Amino acid sequence: MGSKMTKLNEYMLMDVDALDFAVDGVSESEEELPCGIDKVSNAPVYPFSNSSNVPKEKNLHFVFGPIVSKSVAFNKERGINELFPMHIPYFENSIEYTQYVSKLFEIYKSLGQDRQFNIPAIGLIKHSYTLEHNQTVNLAVEAMVSELEFFIESLKFSHRHQRLIDLEECLTILNCLKTIQFTLDSEEADSRMKMINSLINWVNRCDGEPSDSVIAAILDSDSKTPTRDNIFYWKVLCQLILRGLFEQAVATIKKAELLSYLENICPTTYTMVQDMINLLQSYPRESDSMFREWKELVLNLYNDWTQSVLEIPSSLKSSLEDVLLLMSGNKTKILYYSKTWYESYCGLMLYYIPSLQLSEEYLQLAIKEHPLDVTNSWEQACADIIMGKIYSILPILDSLDNCTAAFTASICEAKGLLDNDLIEDGIFDYGNIEHDIFGAKTTMSGYLLNQFALSIVTSGDKNMWYVAIGIISLTPNFSDTAKRMTIAELLPHYPFQTNDDTEWMLTICAKWKLPHISRTVYRILGQEALYLNNVIEAMSNFSKAGEFEWVKHYSWMIFEASILQGSPLEDEVVNAIIMSNEHSEIPKELVDAMVTPAMKQSLSPYAVLFEFYIAIDGKRWDEALELLLSLIEFQYLPQKYLVLLLGRFLFPIYLQDDDKVMREQEVLRVIKALDKLGDVPNEVSCAMYRELLTKSDDLPNEISSLLVAIRTKLSLKLCREFM
Repeated sequence: MGSKMTKLNEYMLMDVDALDFAVDGVSESEEELPCGIDKVSNAPVYPFSNSSNVPKEKNLHFVFGPIVSKSVAFNKERGINELFPMHIPYFENSIEYTQYVSKLFEIYKSLGQDRQFNIPAIGLIKHSYTLEHNQTVNLAVEAMVSELEFFIESLKFSHRHQRLIDLEECLTILNCLKTIQFTLDSEEADSRMKMINSLINWVNRCDGEPSDSVIAAILDSDSKTPTRDNIFYWKVLCQLILRGLFEQAVATIKKAELLSYLENICPTTYTMVQDMINLLQSYPRESDSMFREWKELVLNLYNDWTQSVLEIPSSLKSSLEDVLLLMSGNKTKILYYSKTWYESYCGLMLYYIPSLQLSEEYLQLAIKEHPLDVTNSWEQACADIIMGKIYSILPILDSLDNCTAAFTASICEAKGLLDNDLIEDGIFDYGNIEHDIFGAKTTMSGYLLNQFALSIVTSGDKNMWYVAIGIISLTPNFSDTAKRMTIAELLPHYPFQTNDDTEWMLTICAKWKLPHISRTVYRILGQEALYLNNVIEAMSNFSKAGEFEWVKHYSWMIFEASILQGSPLEDEVVNAIIMSNEHSEIPKELVDAMVTPAMKQSLSPYAVLFEFYIAIDGKRWDEALELLLSLIEFQYLPQKYLVLLLGRFLFPIYLQDDDKVMREQEVLRVIKALDKLGDVPNEVSCAMYRELLTKSDDLPNEISSLLVAIRTKLSLKLCREFM
């Protein structure tokens, strides 16, 4: 049997025996789950936690709940009822993530009308509108990149290494996207500077090369060979210049003591290096004209120096020539000293011709010399951005972080980078598909946004709901009908806890004209109030939900409890509803806010009963009798309560007391009510009478005996009336 199970494990997609389960609860640790690899499928295998009660393979089953944290594994073996809480790998529910999502939503919301790409067709107005639109969208991308940087910074000490790697790759892609698509077209005075700074930031953050340790090892080497003669020193220096790290490059030149060496050996080269340092420190980022002047200075410096008589070693001369050629934009030297395609691209953009119109040409040159590293998903995404293939980066972003992907897609669509030409040209006709937010007419950004909105509501965090409903409400290209249907489906599942939560739900219902959802909300609130034994609040909510049968039911329950008790209920809220305002301790405003017309109507029998108690306490017997008779004659009074009124009040108070007079008309009114009751009351009335017997010792043991006694007493009262 053991060998058979071992053989079975070899063909399973997951090594179930290696999984652990948490019977007591899910760990709250922020650390990532340890990951194993299945031998057959190479799929990741995650243990639940340490536990010895692991079900056998054939008995292990999973149920994923609407709230991800409520998902469980269970043992299907008969007689075993253990549940094993599950932790879903990479499901983000941290406070930092909630804040990040909220910030991105605020950025998206602040775009206003600029969320949709729409250009007027008039010359001057068109240019002005486009310019303002581009500036707004570009600012949104800058804010989005900043929020992602803050989010990454907040997770640096969380030990969630894979999550940090994924987010860093997202940031690399966004930095590239911002550089290529969201800088120069704003036509601001500093737009070129922003593009250059963004380019340098993108290339240097993506891999952190050259590392500080490498630079330190070269500059602080204990070797007897001078740093200036170290070939790796010149490679690092050229790499720093290619990446636009001008301050570091100058510091490296000074650290190598090159100037002090040249000062006495070759004054011409000494002067050239000083000029080279000055040129590096003054690289022009502001305008194209300043760059052309700067580049001309570099070329003149190179020509003057190479034509001079030099008294330096040939190897040093060759290295310095390469640096000057690189700064002058020589393609061969740029490609030679680059280690990666993006270093080559950055060098060409900085020193050849800084123009985005030549981006694709630069990319082809760079990739030809340094192919893409296919193990880094962000490299392909960045190459696609440079080629203008924005659609291609969205699946990559979505695999890294669906929040970042969704809002990136929305901003790209707002910029006009994701035009769906086939749909706009009418090539595809989808009929009424606009009523479905995931239909064939859905844009890429619309799909990602709504998919993300539906995913975050499964986290159980109510703060995410505000974002989810906001995303669905603001997503363009969908009809209000589609949005209304989606919101109506989601709202009843909102994990509300406070009055503010309830008010928010009802506000959404009012805004989207969802009366049936409002009724569902009130129905849920009513059930919650009943669970907490707040009957009046439950009745108020049931009334607002249109559940009038429930309102009547609990109104009669109050009526019944009061009769059995023989006095008003000790409930300030109930009494405040039926008392005049001057006698109530609860403010009128609170009562009016809670009580509905249906409640007032259904509680009216208890209000009459309450007045009856007051009249009895005041010894106003005639008034009390009239109130009691009005209840007995009430056409909607259930038969069981007629029995209670007769046995609890009429018989002991008025019929057994010979001193209390009943006029002929009053006796006849009671007899008429008794005729409706019949000689044999129903089983419910009999059960209610038995309950009354536990409260009173002065009544006959059977309800039939009570009815006979009442008729006898009524006859005597009638006789005394004529005596």
